[in-house]
Amino acid sequence: MCKVIICDDELTIRNGMKSLIEAAGSKFEVSALATNGFEACRIITEIKPAIVLMDINMPGLNGLDVIREMSAVSPLTKYIIISGYDEFHYAQKAIQLKAHDYLLKPIDKNNLFTVMESAYNEYLKDKMSFAGISDAEGLGTAEEAINYIYKNYSNSDLSLKSMSSELHISESYLTRSIKKKAGMSFSEFLTKVRIESAISLILSYSSLTSLEVSEKVGYKSQHYFCKVFKEYTGMTPTAYKKACIDRC
Repeated sequence: MCKVIICDDELTIRNGMKSLIEAAGSKFEVSALATNGFEACRIITEIKPAIVLMDINMPGLNGLDVIREMSAVSPLTKYIIISGYDEFHYAQKAIQLKAHDYLLKPIDKNNLFTVMESAYNEYLKDKMSFAGISDAEGLGTAEEAINYIYKNYSNSDLSLKSMSSELHISESYLTRSIKKKAGMSFSEFLTKVRIESAISLILSYSSLTSLEVSEKVGYKSQHYFCKVFKEYTGMTPTAYKKACIDRC
């Protein structure tokens, strides 16, 4: 079966596409649904799907951000952008990031399955070619490290040293591998994952306090979490939550 993930912040769109695919009784299997970009990254890291159907305009990480971040983690995954925006610069950026296709809402059923079939064929072709690539490039190490960070970022004691020990990889080699594939250091990537997780929690669970969010994403100090969050987003968690509520 061809594993498919659907990522859209609109419940009706997510469920609608899921029902459409399941009703077709085809080779495509909806393995998971994601409500925002961070959830999509976490699920892609875990499942390594063949295809991701993804909205381009979502709060937090948008669809283009997800493609950019997941290219090192799941290099074979094919992305089909679903958008309500008929604007050239969106499509241009999607093409630059090697998205398989760009479809406009409302989705035409026949066209959707044609594009998915094309994406899956390309996935299978790339999978055969990819099988011959050596881990000497550090790809396997980078995937393992990034996957480990996504699974353990909520552990406040997570460090380069502890991860190095757990994965039986030297700290220097681990640092180079992450830098090469993620384009940033271990600490920068860990901060990015933690803050994007915090954004996801704020968007999904507005009743959570800043303290609760900080603890769930791996920060021992609420004060330090708020400082890092503001550096990353330009707003405090409370202000970010209010802006999201006002926008909705």
